[in-house]
Formats: sequence, C-alpha cells, structure tokens
Amino acid sequence: MAYKRKRVSSENDRQRSQKKRISREQRRRKQQQYKIISWILTGIFVIIFYAVICAGIGNRRLFSRTSINGLDVGGMKNDEAARAVDEQFRTKYGKADVAVNLDGETYTVDVSHALNYSSKNEIRDIQDKTHSFWLRGYRFLVSKTTGSEFNIYPKVGDKSAIKDAISSSDMVKVDLSKDDGYVIEDKKLMIIKGQGSYSINRDKLVSLIVKQVEKGDYDTVIECPVESSDVNLDEVYERVHSEPQNPTLDPDNNYDLVEAKDGVDFDLDSAKTSLTEAKDGDRVEIPLTYTPADMTTDEYKSLLFRDELGSYSTEVEGSDNRKTNVKLAAEYCDGTILMPGESFSYNLGVGELTEERGFRPGPSYADGQSVMDMGGGICQVSSTMYMACLYANLEIDERHCHPYPSSYVPAGLDATVAWGGCDFIFTNDTDYPIKLSTTYDGYSTSCTIWGTVTEPFSVELYTETLETEPYETKYELDKSLGKDEQVLDTVGIDGLTIQSYRRVYDGDGNVISDSPEAESVYSRRDEVYKVGKLPGEKKNKKDSTEKSTENEEDSTEKQE
Repeated sequence: MAYKRKRVSSENDRQRSQKKRISREQRRRKQQQYKIISWILTGIFVIIFYAVICAGIGNRRLFSRTSINGLDVGGMKNDEAARAVDEQFRTKYGKADVAVNLDGETYTVDVSHALNYSSKNEIRDIQDKTHSFWLRGYRFLVSKTTGSEFNIYPKVGDKSAIKDAISSSDMVKVDLSKDDGYVIEDKKLMIIKGQGSYSINRDKLVSLIVKQVEKGDYDTVIECPVESSDVNLDEVYERVHSEPQNPTLDPDNNYDLVEAKDGVDFDLDSAKTSLTEAKDGDRVEIPLTYTPADMTTDEYKSLLFRDELGSYSTEVEGSDNRKTNVKLAAEYCDGTILMPGESFSYNLGVGELTEERGFRPGPSYADGQSVMDMGGGICQVSSTMYMACLYANLEIDERHCHPYPSSYVPAGLDATVAWGGCDFIFTNDTDYPIKLSTTYDGYSTSCTIWGTVTEPFSVELYTETLETEPYETKYELDKSLGKDEQVLDTVGIDGLTIQSYRRVYDGDGNVISDSPEAESVYSRRDEVYKVGKLPGEKKNKKDSTEKSTENEEDSTEKQE
C-alpha cells in the first residue's frame, strides 16, 4: 500500500511540474507578443513621425549643401538653379569641340553650336530624385551631414549642327582612296569591285559624337567610322584624265624645263557599265587611250633661244656716272626670260634708282631742263632695247619719247623712262620664250633678243616728220664779257612731230604689214647766246635744216 501511495504522489508531482512549465511557456509567449506589438507600434510611430517630417520638409527648394558641377545651388528653387547652371554651361561649353581620329590624323569638330544650354529638365530630375516623398527625410539628413553633389552636361539640341561642323572640318578634305582601289598597268586602268572608295559615315559619326557629348566626355578621341563602296569613277576620271602637255619652262622654278606629257583618257560611261555589272572582288579592266604631245622634250630644247629675233647697239658717251648707270641698267635686265604672253616692264626690271643699288647722279631732263638726277642715263638702255624689240617685231605696250630728240637713236625711235612715272613695256607675243641679252662693254650698250623664229621675217623702220617748229636765237646780257664777245649758252633745238613706221617682210621679201608705230612730239628749245652788248637788232631765225647733229653732240648738256 505504501508503494501505491508513493506512485500516486510521483504522478501528481509530474503533473504539477508540467503545469508550471506550461504556465512559464504561456507567459513567455505573451511577453513575446507584447514585444512584437510594442515593436509594431514603435515602427508605426516612427513611420508616422518620419512621414510627418517628410511632409514638413516640402519640395520647393533644393537641399542645402547641394552642388551641381561644383556650383553651390543649395536652397535655390529649380528656376534659380537652372539659370546659374545655364550660365556655367555657356561659359564652359561656348567653344566645345571633340577630337576625331581619321586615317592617323586627329581633327577637331566644333559642337558648341549643337548644344542645348538649358539645364531646366536635368535639375527637375534632380529635384524629383532627392525630394520624392519617402526619400526627403534621408536626403535632408545627408544634406546636413555630407552634402550631395551631381554632375550634368548639356544635351545635343541640334544634330544637323554637328553634321555642318563635320562638313566644315578639314577631315572631309582627306583623300581616303586606297592604293588597291585602282592601278594603271599595261595602258589599262585596273579596278577592284567594291574597293578603293572610302568615305566618312557621317550619320554614325554624329551618333558617336552625341553619345560622348551627353556623357560630358570631351577628352576621348573618337575613331571616325568609314564605309567602303565602289570606286567613284568620276573622281578617278578627274585624276587620271589629262590633256597632252607640251614641254615648257617653269617661271616659278628658275625656268627649269618641264618635260612633255602624253594625254590620258578613257570611256567613262563604258567604265561605269563594266563596274556595275561586275561582282564584289572582281578585277575590272578599263582600256586607256594615250595621246602624245605635239612636241617632244628634246625638240623643244633644241628650239629654245635658238634664233636672234632682233638686236641693236648704241654708243655710250658722257660722264663716268652716266656710264655707270648704263652699265647697271644693262646688268639688271640681262638674262630676263619672258614666257609667251608675258610682259616686261623696264622700270621693274631695272628697279629703283638708289645709291644703295649702285646708281649715281647723271644728266636727265626735268620740266624740259637738263638736271642731275639719280640714275641719269638709263634711258639709253631703254631706247636701245626699244629698237631691238621693234626689229624683233614684238608688241609694244607703252613707250614715251624724250622732251628733245636723243643723240644715240634716230628721232622718233627713243624710249624715255622715269621711276614712278613713264615706263617702257613690251610683250612676248611669240609662241616660244624669249631671252634678253643686254650688255655694256665700256664703249657701247647692246640689246639682243633671243627666241625661236617659226616663220622667217625682217623689219624695216622708217620715220616721217609731220611738223617742224624752228627754234629762235636769243641774246642775254653778260657784263663779264667784252662788248664784242658772245658765248653760246644753250644749243637751239627745233620742235618736231615725228611719226614712226614698222614694215615687216616675210622670208621671200614680201611685205606682210606696214603700219604706223608711234608718234613723237619733241619740244622746241631756243638757242641762247651770252653777250657783252645786246645787238641793236635780233638776228634772223636760223634755218633748222642748216643745224647739224654734230652741234648737238658738242653741247655740254649731254642728253640721255
């Protein structure tokens, strides 16, 4: 019995213990439920509190310590911030360009005119991002601690402006033709179908530029996209086609000989048809036609300056200064080459008459009076050259006579010049170059014109006196002379109007042309005597026909 009571007691203890455990478990669960409810309520409170904060912050202004592209826009409204950033855009990107690599060279493309400098939309996006309702509180705390920084860049507003910038850049001038596009072999033009013609893919290049610009990347060099196609036969024709070129001299390269070249041509329409019908990679052969020049290089060389077209010499008298000026003028003109159609100016050929260039004062005419002038005497070289040009049957463009007839050439056939004034100009109207040979040997100056005679000719020059104005003899009192003494002071010269003519003969002596050349009007100069006593009656006017050329040559006033 005792054993039975003991078992019943143990059972009761287990039950009580189990009830205690259940009670503890129930209390623990209730505690956990209380905690969860507390957490939920706390969370709800926090959310409500955060929502109240977000609602209180508002979204009308950017947060403090907000910067865009390094520009502080904190506390600004969108429009204010946009104005500030827009001004920064215009300053920074007003001369924006990107670099493009094409065929190993780098070119710049100005994109400034294509950009839209309005940042309004981008700043609105920043405002929406930072002020979305549930992010306001967080962004507000960030602005108060570390601040917020954003970078935005101008967008491309006008793609056509980029195309225009590409078109105006130097890259469009690059010849992208490849050597394997076409070659010339055995008098044939060889073209590979689908090769040889390369061009810039402008649309693709615009897209690459837009993509890079809108990322704000102006430093990376863009590889220019190119596309290949058939050879542009029109361009090939422009490069290959040429007219026959006769040999000539190059005035821009010291008159070096330019050799003859054959003309090259091909049937452009037929070539286009053959290329169109071919398949990619096919070799298309286009026959070339060669036309030889009218003259070979050796023939041309043998004709250059072969013949004497005309020559003339005059005896040089006067002072040493005058002879020096004649010598220098001849040296400056010597060796001058004129191409067909080219003109020669004596003033430019001789150059300015300065002491630094070696010229000296010499007798010259000014307002009809004989004076000492720098370079006096050079008119003898121009007159000698004029005569040589007439005998060479060249075209005379400008020529002027002296105030009085010259002693070294016949009246009506002189040519006076003056730096900055009258000039002597002639043109090479032959078919070949001509060369001037002007010399001074200490006694005379000569001009010989060398060229090429294609048809034999000869020239005869003659003159006709149209009008004569005889000079008068005058006397001037000089008390230093005796009553019966008289001294010739000024040699008298008749005034003359003379017409010159050029008569041209062919090789058989037949007259080709006979035409007036130039009219020369010379002034009258009265003869003047210095006397100790004026005569009661003036002497009769001297007959000009009795005056000899020898009297003029004896005068102390030598003419140019």
